[in-house]
Amino acid sequence: MTTICLTGSTDGIGLSAARLLAADGHRVVVHARSEERGRPVADALGADLVTGDLSVLAEVRDLAEQLRALGGVDVLAHNAGVWVRGDTPRVTADGFETTFAVNALAPHLLTSLLGPDLRERLLFLGSGMAASGRPKPTALGGARDPRQAYADSKAVDVALALAWARKRPDLVVAAVDPGWVKTKLASGGAPGEVEQGGDGLAFCCTADLGGTPYWKDREPTTVPGRLRDEGLQDSLVRELDRLAGLGVSAD
Repeated sequence: MTTICLTGSTDGIGLSAARLLAADGHRVVVHARSEERGRPVADALGADLVTGDLSVLAEVRDLAEQLRALGGVDVLAHNAGVWVRGDTPRVTADGFETTFAVNALAPHLLTSLLGPDLRERLLFLGSGMAASGRPKPTALGGARDPRQAYADSKAVDVALALAWARKRPDLVVAAVDPGWVKTKLASGGAPGEVEQGGDGLAFCCTADLGGTPYWKDREPTTVPGRLRDEGLQDSLVRELDRLAGLGVSAD
């Protein structure tokens, strides 16, 4: 039985994928910002629950400890994401632009902290907007127009998938574009259904991906050219390490 954790799995694409995976007999670990939000979903699925606000680095670190206490995971799918609008704070308590913190910094930190407790597969959630992302390693986490912040964060996620594939050759690593579907993040007029995105994510959690780094609707898709640059990938990883405090003593 494969143990699969999907971040942000109390609604939308993450919940849809979690339902499919649980129905197929996998051990699903639901992630939510809080016990109150996550417990009803986990109980309905017969799943384990871990909690933590991904905009707060200390809570990401605690989340890694919770996953380790469960015995680690075979598959980690970084599904959680935000697009800042309405009353969502634009800056986190740690001082980072919120979209960057949740969509890019938290996935990198959580992956790094799990280390060997992540055993088989690692997935990042991309987007069609990754192609218009222009992340600059020297300017990560700063103020952005919300739309550009989202595009930049998704570009980072796709680049991270390629970088982590090189860092962890023992893992299957890929990015997944769930398509433009009707989630709470989508702008009006999204043509796809949430179940479509969930199906694509669930497929990539368990299918033979054959080394293909980027997927959409169960099919390989093209990595935007700039994101294939290993120099860019490595620069992004170094800056994410620095911002997350990886390798820095707690003293």
